[in-house]
Amino acid sequence: MAYAKEFLDLVDQFIHLANRLAEAEGKHGEVSAAILFAAGRYNAFNFVTHGGTEDTREQALEFYVSEYRKAISSNLDGVVGPVVKPQD
Repeated sequence: MAYAKEFLDLVDQFIHLANRLAEAEGKHGEVSAAILFAAGRYNAFNFVTHGGTEDTREQALEFYVSEYRKAISSNLDGVVGPVVKPQD
């Protein structure tokens, strides 16, 4: 799957912020959990403010969970680029 440069640039902005926070605080696990939680919060806000209803809630949940599964899987597989591993 090819991603638009503009999309990947936006993704990189979030990653750079997360990296800065993780380095400054030394809490990589907490930053990872926070960015995941923030994505859930933002997507819930986006869903509710753009006409989401109780009738479409389950469909939205399935969509977001499916998209996250695809994103983490493709990144672990190195589809977009290699995931950098710590040096020993």
